[in-house]
Amino acid sequence: MLLLIPIGILLVVSLIFNVATGVAQKLYNKTAPAGRESNWFYNTCMGVACLVFLLIFSIDPTASDPFGSITDFSFASAGLGILFGILVLAQSYTFMWALEIGPFSYTTVIVSLATLIAAVSGLFFGESIDLFQYFGMGVMVLCIVFSTDKNNGSRKSSLKWLVIALVSCLTNGFVGIMQKIHQNTEYKAQSTAFLVSAFAFMTVVSALLWLYERKKSGESKFNPNAKQIAFALLSGATFAVPHTANLYLAGAMPSAVFFPIINTGGLILTLLAATLLFKEKLTRLQWMGIVLGLISSLFVSGTVTAWIG
Repeated sequence: MLLLIPIGILLVVSLIFNVATGVAQKLYNKTAPAGRESNWFYNTCMGVACLVFLLIFSIDPTASDPFGSITDFSFASAGLGILFGILVLAQSYTFMWALEIGPFSYTTVIVSLATLIAAVSGLFFGESIDLFQYFGMGVMVLCIVFSTDKNNGSRKSSLKWLVIALVSCLTNGFVGIMQKIHQNTEYKAQSTAFLVSAFAFMTVVSALLWLYERKKSGESKFNPNAKQIAFALLSGATFAVPHTANLYLAGAMPSAVFFPIINTGGLILTLLAATLLFKEKLTRLQWMGIVLGLISSLFVSGTVTAWIG
């Protein structure tokens, strides 16, 4: 099963499938109109595909998978899963809202800084962070700032936008912390039930919000076609892999190592994928951001500490 793969390889697998999700989402966005209706439809399809993936690969009570099967269920795991789902939905909604009323680049930077919240959360779980790792986190901030597209369009910043972006940042950080909390409880062996509960909750709420937006707009201008549905379902199928892997890795790796690498690595690979697959041209600052991201990974992973030590 997926979680029987060595940690280092599993981290690479998570990054690759995370980029695959981004590619599928970009293909969807290229064919679907912008707006909340199409976004909630996309989230609904993603949730359905994630659930199917989890159920297919978990209904095996004889497997030695550390996540357990779907039959390993408790109301505690289901409750934690629903709370996780609420955080993910809140982050998705506030991020969408912030993008609608404020500048894209600064919204992305602020929300991406949530990785620092998750990274330092390890201190509350008895983990230590050395000076080189703190330095690596600082370099990672520069990587995020430089790597973000500076084309803001006509949207300007405002106090309302800033508050919403900060809320999105906090909820994004707590999503990572929630993964860490679950993997440090007695219910970690019920992680499948945790994820199924989370995605089931998110799917139902997304479907209700999609129907609400569709009804509110009167005569809907968005009627999804087969290609859009396929891209949305593909996103969900690939999205389930990193979510499963990341939940396990959040408990198996130090927070100061895992969260910066998974976020910075994902950002770098996404930029490279955009260049190779969609022929998007990167600016000098974005290339500088990629280099800084690689440098920061050496520091936060403890590689520099090991070299010097």
